[in-house]
Amino acid sequence: MRKYLIVALFSVFCGSVFAQVIPGNYDKNVKRGKEHYDLEEYHQALPFFLEAWKVDTTDYKLAFNIATCYFKTKNELAAYPYLDNAKVGSKDPILKFYYARAFHLQHKFELAITLYREYQQTLDPEEPEYFEMHQYIANCKTGMELIKNPVKVKITNLGPVINSEYPDYAPVISADETELLFTSRRANTTGGGKDMEDGMFYEDIYQSNRIKDNEWTDPIDIGNGINTESHDACVALSPDGMELIMYRHSGTDGGDLYSSKEHGTVWENPKRLGTTINTPYWEPSASISADEKSIFFTSNRKGGLGGTDIYMVRMKDNGDYGPAILLGPSINTPKDEDAPFIHADGKTLYFSSKGHKSMGGYDIFYCTIDLETGEVLTPPQNIGYPINTADDDVFFVWSADGKRAYFSSIREGGYGDKDIYVLERETAKKAPTVLFKGQIVACEDKHPVTATIFVTDLSTQKIVGVFNSNSFTGKYTVSLPAGKNYGISVEASGYLFESKNINFPLEDGYIELVDTICMNKLKINTSIILHNVFFDVDKATLRPESVQELDKLVEIMRNNPNLKIELSGHTDSDGNDDHNMKLSDSRAKAVVDYLIAKGINPARLTWKGYGETKPIEPNDTPEHKQQNRRTEVKILSNE
Repeated sequence: MRKYLIVALFSVFCGSVFAQVIPGNYDKNVKRGKEHYDLEEYHQALPFFLEAWKVDTTDYKLAFNIATCYFKTKNELAAYPYLDNAKVGSKDPILKFYYARAFHLQHKFELAITLYREYQQTLDPEEPEYFEMHQYIANCKTGMELIKNPVKVKITNLGPVINSEYPDYAPVISADETELLFTSRRANTTGGGKDMEDGMFYEDIYQSNRIKDNEWTDPIDIGNGINTESHDACVALSPDGMELIMYRHSGTDGGDLYSSKEHGTVWENPKRLGTTINTPYWEPSASISADEKSIFFTSNRKGGLGGTDIYMVRMKDNGDYGPAILLGPSINTPKDEDAPFIHADGKTLYFSSKGHKSMGGYDIFYCTIDLETGEVLTPPQNIGYPINTADDDVFFVWSADGKRAYFSSIREGGYGDKDIYVLERETAKKAPTVLFKGQIVACEDKHPVTATIFVTDLSTQKIVGVFNSNSFTGKYTVSLPAGKNYGISVEASGYLFESKNINFPLEDGYIELVDTICMNKLKINTSIILHNVFFDVDKATLRPESVQELDKLVEIMRNNPNLKIELSGHTDSDGNDDHNMKLSDSRAKAVVDYLIAKGINPARLTWKGYGETKPIEPNDTPEHKQQNRRTEVKILSNE
């Protein structure tokens, strides 16, 4: 069970108890409530006190007990209506603190500061609580600053289709926002059980798909036994929507992170992430990077800087994760940090913290970070009001384009307890991200193809990501930081590979490319274009960026020893016809020479230059001319 989710973030569902109140019986309800109260079982005591309050609303002791129960269960605002009744007869100085907290959460910061100071004077200066009042006062001062300069955003409740009368929280989305997963403690929880600690239903994971704008399908259980009779919470979703990281409760203090991958329409059985990430301690939250090579997670393991700290692991070339890197004191503080989210831009990290300059409880902060090393490049900044409030603000995820964010909060007009909201910027700030998505199909019959997508940074020749299409639909989603020249290679068993080139400068901001990729079988007369084979201007000299693509062709030739191919060169219509013919022929031969140097039998290779004689587009625009300047592979035989 995610402790602060239940104990610190969410209000109590007062009807969820294990013993039954007795309607109209004041004495027995007070007696039973006091029995739980004296045992510090405030969740169980509260329903009895509330039932007794229906009979007598003048009992100041009862009002005090109700207020205390609400505070002990971290639902301070609900205590506010009972405070005036409680102070009629009670002289307990704790009432000053209760009032201060209620005013604080209502953003009445000056009133709260006055009462915090008055309550502080009743405390021993050596007590930890005395110093806590300094923190509360500092939170109020930060709140006053942030409210003077609010962030211009529109915040919308996702509505009754997604939200229920129960806690709904921890939303995660695919990069293209077509899929939403979230955690809820609603009555149809798997097994129907309730947690003995707080009387609420166990957490389950639910799934919904976007119809349009902010309209979503009815949430359904994620299926395939992912949800158990205990706590199961979603914490992260890969950009392509096909890998879920989830939390499962284990033991009294611990909890681990698991991974489940989607195959077709079914989620596989979750597997516990390795011991680099999970420990005998508590690992409640995580986020996976767009290249799926880095995981940011939180843990309260020994050796950290505070209660819960943020760590990062990076995948090695063999697919294993390297050692956990504790992010430095720029991010982690002596207090708690949690709920990291790494944006698809590959550099902006969002997280929640109690230790940085916040309005109260957890506030959301952001900074830039080196995804390879974990080095913090810019200091964390508060994301601002009204996104942050004086209450806990956690679980905040952006769409890939940076226009919308999804988060959970208790706000006026909600449907009950925590609800899920969407935030939209009034002035869209485009994230420097490329979203490449679509469907992979067979050219012959258009049926979906299960393929692997390799993404290479052509400037470094390093593979920056390996992704898969959905085995049932053929759909794929790849999210990449902008500003690089990417070579895309799509590969599937029994097919020629297909290549794409994506090259957008950083300043272009968010780019979304939708493409249906048609895969050709290894059949005679089939041709493909080598989109990532490049030559020096007006020369037949292969540029270094061509190596990855040519090596893919070498691999196909080695795996299919009977395959014979023709390499053909093509130009646009600019320049002298004879020159273009010779240039295209020389470029085709340069590719053949590369393959021979890699050990391919020359008898399996032919080449020909076609100059400008076989255009695939009219030579009327720079873009069309660029497409006509190409190198092709044609299968001659495959006996």
